[in-house]
Amino acid sequence: MNSWLIPPGARPAPAFARHLSLNGAVVVALLALVVLWTLPMATFYETPPWDNVEELFWGGSMQWGYYKHPPLPSWLMGLPVLLAGRQPWLTYAAGVGCGVGALYIMWRWSLGMMPPMRAALAVLLGSLVTYHVQRATIFNHNTVQLLPMAGYWWMLWRVLRRPSAGGRFDWLWLGVFAALSMLTKYSALVQFAVGAGFILREGSWRDARVRRDLLRAGGVALLLMAPHLAWLVQHGDQTIGYARHSVHPSGPLLKHVHPRPLRILLVQVARLSPMLLFVAWAWFTRERGTAQEKTPQGGFDRRFLAWATFGPLCLVLAMSVLLHMRLVASWLSTFFLPVAVWAVMVVPGLEADRWTRRRWVGTLTVAAILHIAGSFGQAWVDGVWSARHGYITRANLPSGQIAEAVQAVWHERAGDRPLRLMVGDTWFTGAVMLHMDPDVQLLIDGDPRTSPWLPPDALAREGGMVLILDTPEFRSEGALLEPLLATASCSGSLRLPWAGEDDARSVRVRWGILPGSDVQEELRGCLPAAAP
Repeated sequence: MNSWLIPPGARPAPAFARHLSLNGAVVVALLALVVLWTLPMATFYETPPWDNVEELFWGGSMQWGYYKHPPLPSWLMGLPVLLAGRQPWLTYAAGVGCGVGALYIMWRWSLGMMPPMRAALAVLLGSLVTYHVQRATIFNHNTVQLLPMAGYWWMLWRVLRRPSAGGRFDWLWLGVFAALSMLTKYSALVQFAVGAGFILREGSWRDARVRRDLLRAGGVALLLMAPHLAWLVQHGDQTIGYARHSVHPSGPLLKHVHPRPLRILLVQVARLSPMLLFVAWAWFTRERGTAQEKTPQGGFDRRFLAWATFGPLCLVLAMSVLLHMRLVASWLSTFFLPVAVWAVMVVPGLEADRWTRRRWVGTLTVAAILHIAGSFGQAWVDGVWSARHGYITRANLPSGQIAEAVQAVWHERAGDRPLRLMVGDTWFTGAVMLHMDPDVQLLIDGDPRTSPWLPPDALAREGGMVLILDTPEFRSEGALLEPLLATASCSGSLRLPWAGEDDARSVRVRWGILPGSDVQEELRGCLPAAAP
């Protein structure tokens, strides 16, 4: 095995040494993916995606929960923001880091089920699932959940396969990963339900050791989640209300409820397509007449992987149809972590430990080309090409130019009064603030409940500047923004080119300067506008 890695005339290295060498190669390759997918986004994107901007601001304040989601992703962003400031590249690196971290866990898990070369192929195929690397540049709760969810499935497999084996603490890690998954996003309950279904179907619950380990894991998870659960008791109307509105929308979102499941399924196939094309190629070019090598405990492993791979998808699609729940494609980001491992275990032609050197070199070359072309191509198209050809995207918003124009307006109309507070939606106003003094704070949507890092009366005392984006495709939607703008001491509008000069392709912003009670009386109003 792995003979093509050994130079001619050299003595084969011991199996343990070969395994360490392969482990090092996997680690280096995964770290290279972080760099490869971070640099183009940091270079070509003028403005980060909505979720990235959101986490840069949430990460500036450690809370036990936030108005939309649990706290773990914001905690992870907190230290980098503290050390380096609100830098967009931090979010790209952190997101891809979570994705490749999950792939490393899958590598470690795969080694318990198959030879090392097959496990390495599973990691390579897993990196071609767009959720795991390409879309991981969007740093949000779906992306961060990849990491603990991979750990949950690995530890559940260990607990069920060999319960309480030799002083191991798999149950402890199962509880830790389960808690971290829930502290990332409550949708982890879907995969917990699938795991429970497998336990019932397999009959593992009859083993007293399994029941004991699962109870221990549950106790660990509840202990780690206790502070957040206490926060949830007090603030559940926001978080649970947001989740309820997301899956049972009203108004315009209702049109997405019924036709969604089929479309969601097609989107998942598209996002798996790079991996599926590799698998199809391997199957069509396989050696005929050779039986696939069986792995120890293959029956249990295959059943477990099948449940972990297809169970969550089947469950949410069924729930969507039966309960008329709305689905969004990205909500399924963590559902396909085991799919590459399952494919390597069951699909003929993926017996990578028997591949020739030529086949391996070709596979690695094509995968590298896909990642390089994908990272630079996606970043350049979204951030540069689209603007040159008249398409507005979040990535090509000229947020730096908008920040300069906003600050010029403030200094012109507020004089020497310092700008301490901006009021607006998370993405647009937040993206503009990334180019301002980091001491300026953001009041999200003008609602103190969405910005717990600010005193409830901060706006009334200090005043500030409200921004409303009117460009149709990305219009600001905060319900409190319009009433606040109406109370402004002075207001006006800005218009800047985005990907064109017309209404649909330009930046159209309304602004207002809000008075504050702590501001000196003579500074509460606005200076007259400069003569044109």
